[in-house]
Amino acid sequence: MSKPSIKINAQLNSILQDENFDDFNVTQMRDAYLAMSSTVKEPIEARKYIYRQILRLVKKGLLLKKGTKNSKTLVYQKSELFFNAKFIVKSTAVTTANQAKPTAAITSNTIQQLEERLKESEVDLLTSIGESEEYMRLYQSFPEMKAHLESQYLQARENSSKLLGQIKAIKSVLSHQRK
Repeated sequence: MSKPSIKINAQLNSILQDENFDDFNVTQMRDAYLAMSSTVKEPIEARKYIYRQILRLVKKGLLLKKGTKNSKTLVYQKSELFFNAKFIVKSTAVTTANQAKPTAAITSNTIQQLEERLKESEVDLLTSIGESEEYMRLYQSFPEMKAHLESQYLQARENSSKLLGQIKAIKSVLSHQRK
């Protein structure tokens, strides 16, 4: 059986080829894409684009969908076919122009900005974890406030999960930029 050939955007290819980037959701992929792209700045449009690309890869059998439809726990995973596929990287004129003149200053600046975002996200994650732990302690001390404390606790946990996804995406992009 011959290897399937798939046309793919250069940034998406770079993100997906990272061995640490697996079990991701649309938001994590969008964040990594936005962090890499110098031309795309609008998160809503980027999310739509990423979602269409993910669906295309799912239809071709390169990505597997894990979780239930319309669920916040829906993640995508690379299939065996993904590792056997031949990717044809599409480069736009803007991408080609950017690649033609890579400078150490731009790369250094990008890495510095990514590291700053990573530190901010890590601090926010620790804050969110501390917040959820405190809600648990408060609940143990004041069980009569269960309804209010439980909703606050769940919100803090959800925030922690989002921050963890952001950290994973930023680390993925950072590892790519350092290569």
